[in-house]
Amino acid sequence: MSVRFLLSCLLLLVPYDIRATQVRLPETTIVLELEVNEKVRGLKPEQVPILIERAESDDVQAQCVLGVAYERGGSVPRDEAQAINWLTKVAVRGVPWVQNLLGSVYQRGGNVPRDDAEAFKWFRFAAEQRHPAAADNLGYMYLNGRGVTKDYTQAAYWYAIGAAEGYAPAQNNLGQLYEHGLGVQKDYSAALTLYRQAVARGLASAENNLGALYEAGLGVSKDYKAAVKWYRASAEQGEPVGQSNLAFMYAHGQGVQQDLREAAQWYARAAESGYAPAQGRLARLYETGGGVPLDYVLAYSWYARAASNGHEASKQPMASLSERMTPMQLQAARISLNRVNREHDEPVSSGVIVEKKLPAQQWSQK
Repeated sequence: MSVRFLLSCLLLLVPYDIRATQVRLPETTIVLELEVNEKVRGLKPEQVPILIERAESDDVQAQCVLGVAYERGGSVPRDEAQAINWLTKVAVRGVPWVQNLLGSVYQRGGNVPRDDAEAFKWFRFAAEQRHPAAADNLGYMYLNGRGVTKDYTQAAYWYAIGAAEGYAPAQNNLGQLYEHGLGVQKDYSAALTLYRQAVARGLASAENNLGALYEAGLGVSKDYKAAVKWYRASAEQGEPVGQSNLAFMYAHGQGVQQDLREAAQWYARAAESGYAPAQGRLARLYETGGGVPLDYVLAYSWYARAASNGHEASKQPMASLSERMTPMQLQAARISLNRVNREHDEPVSSGVIVEKKLPAQQWSQK
């Protein structure tokens, strides 16, 4: 059964008319995203006062340029309140990419409180016009119950809209729903096809997810070498989960010659990006001296960072390790942690995450 047929069926099974909730908007105004982005990149601070005058005179192009400029920061300071002010004036005219951007600002917050209900509303307006990124974002809101009651069927529906438009993140996310049977019947073959579509567009998270299917033998014959190939492709693009999974393959000699030193290097890359399971695995290597010098101080520090990022499996070994450490070592570990916390927080999203991932079935073991 083809994915195109599955998508068609999914789009027919939506439980109610999506158009019923769409408010009547003024006649759609054409504002080209590429043109606005070019103007924002070339915007100079001395041009801003004139631009504001034009925007206040209901010049839609000027309103759009100002809204995007304030959303990004640069020629003007980043200011979410100003971004919302100007983007709303364009969004109410029915411009889908502006509606999607406005939803992203509400979802992120900043110098205004985060407002998931408003984010959901604007994502929906844009998604109903089949804007692929907005459909993907709306799927995310349904998937996580942000601004709306959690609904996996609706998440799958909106991801299918984005996927049908050829949007790689939506293809990847819909593939995850098929892999795990959320909102759709579990179908590894459909997941495999969707991942491959997203991989063809270079999406790092889809490369990782494709590798996970090959590793587990879901929808394909188990093939560790193929898994390593796709984990590596994802890892080399900087995807932390792909880096961690590649490290796991090196650590266990699956599809590649066992190499703890190489495993430690990939775990370290993922750990520095804030991926908690990799932080816990790296801690274990420092605790045992696998591929890195034995170092209880670093081991404790990485366990602590992993635990603070929600990795429950790191709490017990951290407690056990602390019983074997000297008071001086514990003090050094805590000083190191304080320094890390002062220098940088663990990375967080600055907006709606585009490449959203559900945990693959075997990730919890890594």
